[in-house]
Amino acid sequence: MISANTLNFCKTMKLAGIVLGCFLIAVPCFAGGSSVGDTVPDFSSLSTSGRFFDLSGIEGKSVLLSFWSDWCSSERQELTFLKRVSDRYPEVVIVIVDSESGIPSIRSLTRIARSLAEWDIDAKILVDRDLEVTGLYNVTALPTSLLIDSSGTIAYRQPNFFNSDTDGVNASLDRAVSVSFLNR
Repeated sequence: MISANTLNFCKTMKLAGIVLGCFLIAVPCFAGGSSVGDTVPDFSSLSTSGRFFDLSGIEGKSVLLSFWSDWCSSERQELTFLKRVSDRYPEVVIVIVDSESGIPSIRSLTRIARSLAEWDIDAKILVDRDLEVTGLYNVTALPTSLLIDSSGTIAYRQPNFFNSDTDGVNASLDRAVSVSFLNR
């Protein structure tokens, strides 16, 4: 015979599963601008410089949005990739979105800034309070990088960007930079 506690637990777990399922189905519907070819949604976020960064404020330039956190085990590979982009495409604006946990920590932001300085990478670091930007772009894996061309369209999107096809990444960057020069 099954006890009342066991039945209540089963009912609770079934309800939790239904709620979670509904949430997982609904999330992509609210996450605009997350696929290649989509127009990116604008956002404003506080940067570590103490100023607000508005994506629309850098119109006409290519942007590499890199979502990651200092605890990510693939940080070194991501920094290698960002350094390569920084050296080869100095006109591309690199923006690091700290996707720590929605609660910015001084330790995480300081470590990211120190890593970028050590690698001589010029990038803006954004504080993604409550993971608003991460959610807006439907980022579910860290690191994830998005290349936005100067027309505001996602030209490339890849979780674990550094593991992707180098020729494909370079071709996407070349196209995005070419679009930037054409739009000037």
